[in-house]
Amino acid sequence: MRNLLHPKWLLLVNTVAIVVLVLLSYGQFNVIQSLLPTRSVQTWAWLGGGLAGMAAGTLTYALWQLRRRQEVSTLYCVLTLAGYAAFICLSVSLADELVPRAVPRWMVPTDPLVYLITFLMPTLAHAGYALVMRLTPTDREYSVLINVLLALAVPGVWFVLIMLPGGFLLENILPAWLSGGLMVTGLVVGTIGFLFYVVRVVYILELRRGGYGREFSLLWKVLLGIVLPVLGLLVNNGLFWGSFGNAETGIFGNFNSPWFYVLAVLNGALLCLPASPNHWRHLLLLFGRSVLLGYTFYFFLVFLPFLPLSLLAVILIGTGFLMLTPLMLLVVHVRELAADWQLLRPLFSGRVLWLVLLGGIGTLPLLITARYLFDRHTLHQALDYRYAPEYGRRYDLNESALARTLAVVKQHKDRSNRGDVMFGSHVPYLSLFFNWLVLDNLTLSDTKIADLEQVFLGALPEETESVARPFATPLPAAPALRNVRTTSTYDARQQAWVSQVELRVANTDTTVRAGEYTTLLSLPAGCWVGDYYLDMNGHREHGVLAEKKAAAWVYAQILSENQVRDPGLLTYQNDHQLSLRVYPVVRRAPRVTGFQLLHKEPVVLTLDGRTLQLGKADGAPAVTAPVLVPGGEVAYVSRAAKQRLPLVQRRPYYHFLFDVSASQQQHQRAYARRLEQQFGTGVLRDTATRFTLVDAYATPMLAGADWAQQLATHQGRGGFYLEGALRQLLVQAHQPPRAAYPIPVVVTGNWAATVLGPDLADLQVAYPESDRFYVLDADRRLTVHSLRQNSRQNLTDTFATLPPLTTQPAVRAWPSATRPLAYLSDNGAAEVVLAHPAAPMRPALVAGGRWQTGLLLHGYQQWQAFHPESTDEQRVPFVRASFRAGILTPFTAYLALENQAQKAALQQKQEQVLSGKAALDVDESEQNQPTAVPLDDYLGLLVLAAVGLATWHLRQLQSA
Repeated sequence: MRNLLHPKWLLLVNTVAIVVLVLLSYGQFNVIQSLLPTRSVQTWAWLGGGLAGMAAGTLTYALWQLRRRQEVSTLYCVLTLAGYAAFICLSVSLADELVPRAVPRWMVPTDPLVYLITFLMPTLAHAGYALVMRLTPTDREYSVLINVLLALAVPGVWFVLIMLPGGFLLENILPAWLSGGLMVTGLVVGTIGFLFYVVRVVYILELRRGGYGREFSLLWKVLLGIVLPVLGLLVNNGLFWGSFGNAETGIFGNFNSPWFYVLAVLNGALLCLPASPNHWRHLLLLFGRSVLLGYTFYFFLVFLPFLPLSLLAVILIGTGFLMLTPLMLLVVHVRELAADWQLLRPLFSGRVLWLVLLGGIGTLPLLITARYLFDRHTLHQALDYRYAPEYGRRYDLNESALARTLAVVKQHKDRSNRGDVMFGSHVPYLSLFFNWLVLDNLTLSDTKIADLEQVFLGALPEETESVARPFATPLPAAPALRNVRTTSTYDARQQAWVSQVELRVANTDTTVRAGEYTTLLSLPAGCWVGDYYLDMNGHREHGVLAEKKAAAWVYAQILSENQVRDPGLLTYQNDHQLSLRVYPVVRRAPRVTGFQLLHKEPVVLTLDGRTLQLGKADGAPAVTAPVLVPGGEVAYVSRAAKQRLPLVQRRPYYHFLFDVSASQQQHQRAYARRLEQQFGTGVLRDTATRFTLVDAYATPMLAGADWAQQLATHQGRGGFYLEGALRQLLVQAHQPPRAAYPIPVVVTGNWAATVLGPDLADLQVAYPESDRFYVLDADRRLTVHSLRQNSRQNLTDTFATLPPLTTQPAVRAWPSATRPLAYLSDNGAAEVVLAHPAAPMRPALVAGGRWQTGLLLHGYQQWQAFHPESTDEQRVPFVRASFRAGILTPFTAYLALENQAQKAALQQKQEQVLSGKAALDVDESEQNQPTAVPLDDYLGLLVLAAVGLATWHLRQLQSA
């Protein structure tokens, strides 16, 4: 332990820690800088300069002592404790200047003071340990009793002062500011003195036991190594708070896992074991103690930021001594390792001992990392299968491993009630590490957790405990479109129309203070959004083209503020439908917003019941032939060009999809009889008819196989994942284009438990004849549904019949009937077509003008729907290409913002989202802020402890 006096430790606990602190704080300052008044900027500069000066002084001192090969001095320890403690108190007192109340808290997810206290505490702790050793030379005898009494005297004196009938007596003699300052100073000095004597007692007990050759008494080790840690876990987990056994919360974090208790007992037992005369057993004991040093050090780090509260905790509640257990136990643990080292040094080489020591220390971190990497692999496999599958690949996931991983994900999500600052549900530091390694610093929404549980675990929707928590929305209002103005100009250079659509919206209820205007707009094929703007504060603010999830998150955060801000958001609701949101629409004042559309031909749009004509038929040459991008990967087939394509009649066939999920095992044998009674044997024995077994996976049966036998003997796994089966069926029917196409018929005993999204509109090119599919339920009712929209809803009130195979509509073959590359609906509407949908495709920078660039981007979007496995690899290049072209895509959004701070926050969130996995989510609500350190939830309590106690009695006297 004497090694702590070596100046090299200053480089780690001070220099490295302050560098990290500066980087984190500077990142937050850059976001909110434009919102800070001059006084706040000066406060940041003065505090930053002061901290840099102290850090530079410490670094210079460390290098000087290293050069002189001398240990840190007593004077350094005293000056460090005084200087950094004063700096923390000063920073806390200036909290409102560092982050004024006018700055939205969502822009500062972790208070800078949390970073400050967390990263300066290692310096204070090291100086405290070093001071104990400097003032406790080993060549003297010390009284344990006197040091115990001195340690207890500090909280005793403060308890008496607090309980005095007149309160703090200096308040009656000195001015309030002076008495308050003296009280804060006394509290800080008293806390340092209290911790000094507590650590010194432990250190003296070790010295009195004879140094490295002897051990603490067994009773002392049992108390400090087993009893107090286990009691501390029990108290944290609610033993005295009426919530023991709750798996969600704890006073200082979620330590409810049985492993914390097991490791606590094992750690204490190993510390209690005497040195073995067998040197190999003693070496094994050294390894075991080294392994569990990580456990001791972990709780030392957890409670390190709370050490300033220890004195108050002892004064107010006797169990406050439990907070000091990791501080004392670390001294014991390090001294035991040092004793083992000294005994084994003559028996083993230094290389062996270092290997055992460092190997042991790294064991727990490596095991945790390996477990988290396994969780990451399992979760990503499930996300890939559900949201980005490779349709030609056979998946087989471990459901039990996924269930455990989802349980861990839910455990590490912060579900605590932020109104109760004393409890938290995260696991300090480990939750942060888990979120970084497994979730890429993002999250998995409750909706997606429930979705994965339904697909792989067969959980019914009503059985899942997760309910999506939507973003906060403003008070309900009814803003509506008052006026719309359009202008269209034909750009001969890019041979496309450029149209401006300007909307004026206002409240229908003029008494509403602030409402949100929302609307949907369907875009025809070949029409792209090239710009967006919103008038605010007397000027026109053009939208920032950003990643869609990051933009939606920032928009939701702004709406959740108490202040009325001015965001506008334009995104794709789906592949062909725009969503426009404008906030706020205040009382009678109208809001003006608008967007730019690029389109090849004149188009007619419907906006809030109004018909908009964009472009004129006689204002530009007619598009009578397909328009291809350079390279020919994507083509725009106009209405006129489509009418010139040959009509062909493809051959339909029925494709039955059986619900063989785990919950439907008892119904499987009845499916064959139900089909035969409903449709007859002719349909079932037709050689063209196909069958697929669907549970969590889709298992096609070979043509001519004994499907009834396979159906009866299939062992279901998970839920009825119909969406995955339908997507796989449509993709395989489309690539390559075939002369036959399927009519899906779903057979299930529980339609409500089906896992099916709102629609499969992104695959509509795969079903040009009809978007209908059919469902046969347990009551032998056949209902018809749409693949294009509202797929779960029955389209008619009456029962349906299967369509005859001889009366199916014709389609257009492109580019020819002899060698078709795609089949198009004969509906008179233009379409975007991929020339080679199975071939690889990558987003390009430009393609001969903005409209053609938009064509290429939207062609890639269509390609990606058939190749979702490429999402993670090509999402970022696709988003970047959208940024460069200024063309809105389903992966991006236009967001109009009011100030530079909002734009900086958007950029920061966007980088975070783009660096993570595409299937992961941002925060589900403004209340779920990322937690960086365990102190985050307790900053208010810490500030109260640091400065509030000094003014409490004064306020009491003033109010009296």
